[in-house]
Amino acid sequence: MYTIEQAERIAADYLRQISADWETEVALFGDDECKAKKGDFFYFAFQSAKYIATDDDKYFLYGPCQISVHSVTGECRLLSVQESLAVDPFDAR
Repeated sequence: MYTIEQAERIAADYLRQISADWETEVALFGDDECKAKKGDFFYFAFQSAKYIATDDDKYFLYGPCQISVHSVTGECRLLSVQESLAVDPFDAR
């Protein structure tokens, strides 16, 4: 079983791989409130690297910028809007 720190590294590596050909560089938020474990999954929020560095809204990516990592297998995937709302990984509601 992975720790949250290990899962965070897996998520960051996965994001680097899938975003290699994207126009916008993305990164995980470093804040603890943007990390969670619910059930068998770890959840992390990501955003444009420029937005994280500058907090300038012109770099903000819209949509559910969340990734899940299975705590046993390490499988990663991006969350859909519906899944993000249903799981509410960071207890936003």
